[in-house]
Amino acid sequence: MVQVSYLFFLSKFIELLDTIFFIMKKNFHQITILHVLHHGIMPISWWFGIRFVAGGFGTFHACINSFIHFLMYLYYGLAALGPKYQKYLFWKKSMTWMQMVCI
Repeated sequence: MVQVSYLFFLSKFIELLDTIFFIMKKNFHQITILHVLHHGIMPISWWFGIRFVAGGFGTFHACINSFIHFLMYLYYGLAALGPKYQKYLFWKKSMTWMQMVCI
């Protein structure tokens, strides 16, 4: 479990690169405060979690974080299918709220 937690910690730096690439490509319309906060805080919080909070707390947080990302990409996938699927996107505000709570 320690190795899995460490790999998840490393993945947070890969996600941070996502933000850096957006900035380098000048895609500022894709960068939100939520995006910057999430990708800036996660590596720090995961370092703290692995270093000081042993006992499986990190795996619970990883599951929640992964579930939120699943919902986010499901939303993006449905939105990309076009106007025919707009009626299935009623939960956008709830998803944003969950992202902010689970930052």
